[in-house]
Amino acid sequence: MTTSDKYTALEAVMKQQLTMEVPYAVWKHFVEADRTATGLAEAQLQFQKEFNSIFMKISPHGNYCVVDFGGILGGYRPISGSRICERMPILSVDDWETLEPVDPNEGEFGEQLKAVELITRETEGKVPTVMTVFSPFMVASKLDPNLLENLSQDRELLTSQLKMLTKVMNDFSQSALDAGADGLFLATQHFNEQLRLDDLHEYDYQPMELILENSKRKSFFNILHLHGDKPYFRKASELPSVHAINWHDQQTSPSLTEGRQDFDGALLGGLDEMGIMRGGSSTQIQEEIIRIYREFDGRGIIFAPGCVLPQNFSDEQINYVITAIASLQPV
Repeated sequence: MTTSDKYTALEAVMKQQLTMEVPYAVWKHFVEADRTATGLAEAQLQFQKEFNSIFMKISPHGNYCVVDFGGILGGYRPISGSRICERMPILSVDDWETLEPVDPNEGEFGEQLKAVELITRETEGKVPTVMTVFSPFMVASKLDPNLLENLSQDRELLTSQLKMLTKVMNDFSQSALDAGADGLFLATQHFNEQLRLDDLHEYDYQPMELILENSKRKSFFNILHLHGDKPYFRKASELPSVHAINWHDQQTSPSLTEGRQDFDGALLGGLDEMGIMRGGSSTQIQEEIIRIYREFDGRGIIFAPGCVLPQNFSDEQINYVITAIASLQPV
């Protein structure tokens, strides 16, 4: 797909219209390169040049949101390539009282905004970009390994501090859009049975709703990523200004077909990065891609992994999957 066509094609997918070429997107973490804005930008641009996704998911290291709050980072997880937080800022429920707001335009947050600026300086008008941001409740879980337990111990304190985190993540999200991103890749890890439905609505749904509502005048393409098993997909589909939903569709419910029943935007999925796409034969991979494409008549789906590609997913494997997708003929 030529770069000049990507915005037009993405808009067509959102409207469940056919595109001239079958759309796909792949993304990964960039170990070591993501320690600086310049390193991340260079790695992202090279990855896009090599694999030519319909959009670029900007993927900072997975714990960028803890550093300015006092988190101490270490190395990387060997499979996902996400950075490890060696010491979290919250070690007991009382530590929540000491957590102070941070400026999302400075420090480690600011470094990610510099990366957005560097990337979009090269991609503007050519490749749509989405910046990875986390739901405020997910940020809280990265700050506090015992978040759910501590929430039950001092609900008033944590409710107050979650409001503070919501403001920080909202402001950071808007700054990412101002820096040139075309949308948000908004990820949550708790939109499932980990939370009671009323808590889920208050602590995860409503903060994301605010972020998405505030983004709608600036964003072209917002993706909601539902991480984990059995997400409450139908409720998630009610969030405003979500143009696409991504989840582990090949590993948990709902299926892509079930997801289509509840959401009329774009679906991102079909590539089982932990299963057949990595360990299947060439024939199995080809047949699975053809099956999914025909099931949707080529409309409203972007072939994509359910989450970040594993570090041991080789460039050769990525190229094979892309070649299989490219061989499809629009219906």
